[in-house]
Amino acid sequence: MSLRISDTVIWQETSGGISLYHTETGDFHTLNETGSRIWTLVASDGEREPIVSKLSHEFAGDNLAMSIRILKDVQEFLGSMIEQGLIEELPA
Repeated sequence: MSLRISDTVIWQETSGGISLYHTETGDFHTLNETGSRIWTLVASDGEREPIVSKLSHEFAGDNLAMSIRILKDVQEFLGSMIEQGLIEELPA
């Protein structure tokens, strides 16, 4: 499955992270540093595995426990964004 940012979302990088506006629901969101990094990886990579791999490399190094935590956090974040209609998951 590939990931992409929904066409109904307007987003902008700011000094505090990334601001999102869902044009259909009128909801605003501000992502923290971690959420912003995941969001930009979705925009550039569009696949779960490379996102988790890059974040694990950046933040966990060889720490397996931290890599597992990153995987869990990324899955939760993406699940929430998909549920809210901000990110779409499409067949590869």
